[in-house]
Amino acid sequence: MKASEEAIKESVVEALGTVLDPCGLYNGSMTTIGDLGMYRDIFVTDDKVLIEVFLDDPACAFSGQILHHIHRAVDPIVEGREVEMTMVTDDYWDTDRITPLGQKKLEENRKTSLRLIPLSVAKANQ
Repeated sequence: MKASEEAIKESVVEALGTVLDPCGLYNGSMTTIGDLGMYRDIFVTDDKVLIEVFLDDPACAFSGQILHHIHRAVDPIVEGREVEMTMVTDDYWDTDRITPLGQKKLEENRKTSLRLIPLSVAKANQ
């Protein structure tokens, strides 16, 4: 018996919280696609899961990698449904989409990053 559409959607949201944003990996914040709110909606039918994906930069060089990692995280939990992703082009990602956990990770990383640069530069950036 297949899980309900709502249960699948919740599982997909959880899975998005495990997919590291390549920039979050690079900058040390370890933020995920879920933390950053880089998706608009998830639609589940009997045979398909459609994820509307935002990029934090429309020219993101990592878009293919992001979609690949989302697919790998989501595919095992959709119970045989096709996973389809579409890039949102009629709206833009902005920082209001970042979850409280994502905000916390970014703030902690910012504080750590400021400790790694000379004090005079860190004070100028505060």
